Amino acid sequence: MTIGGRYPLAISHGGQTKVHDVPNEALRIDNRDTALRYMSSGVVVVDADARIAFYNERAVALFKVDPCKLSIGQPWREFLRAITETFGWDETRFERAADNHATWMARSQQTRIDQRLADGSVLAMVCEPLADGGGVFTYDDVTDAANSARAHRVLELKAQHSERSFRQLVKGITDYAIYMLNVDGTVANWNAGAERAKGYTESEIVGQHYRAFYSAEDRAAGIPEKNLATALQEGRFEDEGPRYRKDGTSFIAHVVIDPIYEDDGTLYGFAKVTRDRTEQVRNAERIAYMARFDALTGLPNRTQFVEKLDAAIEKAIDGIDHVALVNIDLDGFKQINDTHGHAVGDALLKLLASRMSDGLAAHEVVGRFGGDEFVGFTTYRTPADLDAFLKRLHIALTSPTSITHSSLTPGASLGVAVYPRDADSREKLMNNADLAMYRAKASLLEKICFYTASMDEQARDRRDLGADMWTALEAGDQFFLHYQEQLDVVTGAICGYEALLRWQHPTRGLVSPAAFIPIAESCGAIMPLGDWVLEKACQAAADQDLPRIAVNVSPLQLGDVSLVDRLRAILLRAGLSPARLELEITESAVINDRERALHILRQIKAMGVAIAIDDFGTGYSSLETLRLFPFDRLKLDRSFTKDLERDPKAQAFVEAMLMLGRSLRMTVLAEGVERQTQMALLARIGCGEVQGFLFGKPRSLEQASLATAS
Repeated sequence: MTIGGRYPLAISHGGQTKVHDVPNEALRIDNRDTALRYMSSGVVVVDADARIAFYNERAVALFKVDPCKLSIGQPWREFLRAITETFGWDETRFERAADNHATWMARSQQTRIDQRLADGSVLAMVCEPLADGGGVFTYDDVTDAANSARAHRVLELKAQHSERSFRQLVKGITDYAIYMLNVDGTVANWNAGAERAKGYTESEIVGQHYRAFYSAEDRAAGIPEKNLATALQEGRFEDEGPRYRKDGTSFIAHVVIDPIYEDDGTLYGFAKVTRDRTEQVRNAERIAYMARFDALTGLPNRTQFVEKLDAAIEKAIDGIDHVALVNIDLDGFKQINDTHGHAVGDALLKLLASRMSDGLAAHEVVGRFGGDEFVGFTTYRTPADLDAFLKRLHIALTSPTSITHSSLTPGASLGVAVYPRDADSREKLMNNADLAMYRAKASLLEKICFYTASMDEQARDRRDLGADMWTALEAGDQFFLHYQEQLDVVTGAICGYEALLRWQHPTRGLVSPAAFIPIAESCGAIMPLGDWVLEKACQAAADQDLPRIAVNVSPLQLGDVSLVDRLRAILLRAGLSPARLELEITESAVINDRERALHILRQIKAMGVAIAIDDFGTGYSSLETLRLFPFDRLKLDRSFTKDLERDPKAQAFVEAMLMLGRSLRMTVLAEGVERQTQMALLARIGCGEVQGFLFGKPRSLEQASLATAS
C-alpha cells in the first residue's frame, strides 16, 4: 500500500489508538499482506487523490456489504455510497457524512467517533490524516464493549496482539532503519535495517544517544537536539544529509522523525526512519554531471558551453567587450584512430583537452561537442588579448606528444568569428565560426582563419549549386560524359577509356567537376549521380565495343553496401561483361572506413570487375593500402609525371612504383602525359600504360573515334 511514500497504520481497540508510521518499502516482505488483511480491526486507506488505496476483509465484514461493490482505486465517495445502507443514511445524511470524512482527513490530528449502524451495532472509527492528503480509517465493533468490561478486555488483547505482530514485522525489515527514540533522544529499540545501515548491534546502541550518528561538528553545534525540537514544534522533522556508521564511514541518509504521544497528550518518544540514499544521490549527481560535461574529457558539453556563450554575449552588448568564438577541428584524427587504435585516440583527446584548459582565465571557456570537434571562446577588448588566446590554443593543439610509445604530432584547424563584428546573434556567430573553420581545414598553410563576409557568399553559392544539381538530375539533359583514351605504351594501341562527368549549367555554363563533385557529396546527390555515370558509361562501352571503360567511384558510393547489387544490375542492363569495367577509387576512399570499403571492393572484384587505385602517391598509407587489397591497376598521379624529364627525384619515385607494381603484379598507368619526352622516358623505364593530353583531351566518344581514325 503506497501513500505518499509512507505507510501509516492505525490500530484501534475500544477507542484506544496507536499510530505506526513506516515507509511503503518497509512492507516489502512476504507476510505484509497477511499482517494487514487479517488484522482484527477493519482498515480502509484513502490516498491523496481521494481513492481507495487499501481495505481489508475485516472492513468488508464490519460494513456488511457485498464485496463486489468495493474495489481498490474506487473514488472515496463511491465507497461511502456502497456502505450507505449499512449505516442507514438517506441522501442528506450521506452528503453530510461525505463532508465530515473530507474534514477529518484535512485535519492535522486524529478524529475518533462512534458510528451506529442501521442494525443497532456500534463501530468505533478512528481517522488518521496523511501528510500528503488522504487518511487511514480503522473500524472496530464496540457494540459489546460498551456494556461489557470483559468484551473490552478481549478487544484490548486483540489490539495488543496486532501491535506485537506489527512490531515484529518492523523489526525484521532490512532495507530501512526503523527505531524509537526516548524523550531524551536515546535509542529505545533497534531493527535489522538499522543494524545493516549503521553497523551497531542492538546491544551496542540501545540506551545511547542518537547523536552518535552525527559528525563531531554537528554534535558540537547541537544539531541532533535541534532536530528533535523541530519535530516537536512542527510535528515532523525531515532532512537529507550525511550520517555516520559505527566504523566512521558516512552515507547520505533521508531521515524522518515523528513525535509519538500517549493518549493523554504526554510525549512518549520519537519514531525515526532512516533510508540510505547514497547510491541514488550519487547516480543523480552523475546524471547531472553527464548532462553538462563531456564524459571523455570533462570539458563543458554543448549544453553548458552554449549557456556560457550566451551569458558572455549578453555581457558584451555594451560594445566595450568582444566575444571571439573559435571552432576547432583536429586534422588527421581519424588516421590516428585507424593507425594507433581508439584507445590512443581517446588518450589524445583527453590530453589536448587538458592542455587547452590549463591556464584558462575566468572569461575563457573551452568545450567539446563530440568526436574531434572542440570549441572555445574568450571575451576580450584588444586584438592582442585575442591573439594570445588563439596562440595558446594552437600550441596546445599542435605540440608533439607521446602516448603509449606512439609519437604523435597533432594538428588542428581553427575558425574564428567575433561578436558583434561578425554576427548579431549566437546562432549566426556559431555558423560563421564554422565557415571559417572549414576554410582553415581546406587550407594547407593558414590553420587559423577569421570569418569574412565572402565566406557567407561562398556558402550561399554552394547551397544554390547543390539545389541546381538536383534540378539537373530531374531534367536529365545537363550532365554528360567525356572520354579520355588510355594507351598501351608498347603497342601504342588504345587499351581503354576513362569516363569523365561534365555539367553544362543553364546559366553558369560548363561547371568544373572540381567545383560540383564535393558539393554533390555534401548534399547527397553523388549517389544518384554516380549511378547515372555508371549506367551511361557501361551502355556506351557495350554499344561502342570499347576494350575497357574506367569509372571513378566516390568514397560515399564505396561506403554503400547496396553498390554491389546496383552495379550488377547496371551491367546486366547494358549487356557489358564485368571484365571490361574498371572502377577507380582514391586512397582516401579506403582510409575513411577501411574494413567496410575493402569488404565491398572484394565483392565487386569477385564479380570480375577490375579495381584501380587513382592518384596514387598523394594520400595516406599508400603501401598499407596496396598490401590490404589486390588492385588490378595503379594510376600514378600527374604530380609525379609533370616534370619527369627534369626531376631526378620524380624519376626515382616512378621507377620505384614501377618495380612495386611488377612485384605485386599490377599494371602501372601514368597520368598527365603531355610531351613526347615524358612518353619516351616512361617507355624506357618500363611503364605499362599512359593517359594524358598528348593523346587527346577528354571528349565525346564520336570525337575520340574520329581522332583515332585520323
